Amino acid sequence: MLTRILSLSILLAGVVFAGAPNEALVQGLYEGTLKDGKLEVRVVGQGDGKYRVLVRNDVGGGKIEKAELWALTAGDEVSISGKSGETEWKAVYADGAFKGTAGAVAFEIKRVERKSPTMGKAPPEGAIVLLDGKDFKEIVRANGAEWFLGDMSKHGAPVWEVPLVMIGKDPAEWPSAEKPLPEGWKVGKERRRADMVIGIGEDGSIQVPKGGINSAKPIEGSFDYHVEFMNPFQPKEHSQGRGNSGVYLPNGQEIQVLDSFGECTYTGGGCGGLYAYQDPLTMDTIESIKPPENKYNLTSLPPGTWQTYDIQYRVEKKDGKWVGKPKITVFFNGIKIHDNVELKQDAKKGAFHLQDHGNAVRYRNIWAVPVDK
Repeated sequence: MLTRILSLSILLAGVVFAGAPNEALVQGLYEGTLKDGKLEVRVVGQGDGKYRVLVRNDVGGGKIEKAELWALTAGDEVSISGKSGETEWKAVYADGAFKGTAGAVAFEIKRVERKSPTMGKAPPEGAIVLLDGKDFKEIVRANGAEWFLGDMSKHGAPVWEVPLVMIGKDPAEWPSAEKPLPEGWKVGKERRRADMVIGIGEDGSIQVPKGGINSAKPIEGSFDYHVEFMNPFQPKEHSQGRGNSGVYLPNGQEIQVLDSFGECTYTGGGCGGLYAYQDPLTMDTIESIKPPENKYNLTSLPPGTWQTYDIQYRVEKKDGKWVGKPKITVFFNGIKIHDNVELKQDAKKGAFHLQDHGNAVRYRNIWAVPVDK
């Protein structure tokens, strides 16, 4: 039920007016050919029927020809237009594809959905399963609040806090769900929204709750860590406001989670970045944007698509103790984006943390395997 509700929400998110192609369906990754070169095109929703269009044409020999275009909605039509060098681009959207011309050459690109090769990877024997949509004993609310795990159809329903009004002195013991109100107490009339119901999707996913999530138990030393996440479609937001969350490691450092599909931000601030200091290996530039904030991650998939991190976190062991700064290798959607990088902070015993940054980022299938080496 929740998966269908979320899908419907994504479909309705970008409607401009009746008859216009839906923004959530138009935005995405497209593939085709041009002059025997492989076209890879990112159509990036900007809201109100406007799209940034980033073209990469692999013409062979390690050469990539690029173009930066725009697509606009007029009436019931979305069309690409623009000029790259001496080449005039024109194309029109219909049924999941753009057809048009680049100069005198006709082309067609079709919307594709890539899937990470590690999507749905099952936890091996000995893994600590943090999130499978069934058992919540290995994760806790980072702000100390209780889980409100409601019916799937009620995802996002408000949880109201009804205040208790004391008359007289404080009782020796405060009331709880299992115990009646102490003598002289009554329930106040005021209510305030304290939280929301976290609906569990059919795929075992949950939206990161207010305050984020911690592992119930700390971990120390080396491990392999698998995380699956999905960014919401927020076409009018940019940079850090676009599907923001984060995967924090036990030493306190963050691997950023963000919608970086054709979207730029500062160094280390994009999806897969070692937060605020190192970009992934798979970056490209948008020349029309002023540097240094003109880079985006080619590995990022469109919002509304499930993505994966596979993290190898290694700490040196001396005399039976874990010491020094950890080194990490990270695969984002199956592609290596960090290769044995030494982190800035020393290793320490700590919890896993998934950050709440006020965006409706969803997580599922999270597990870690301790590595004793």
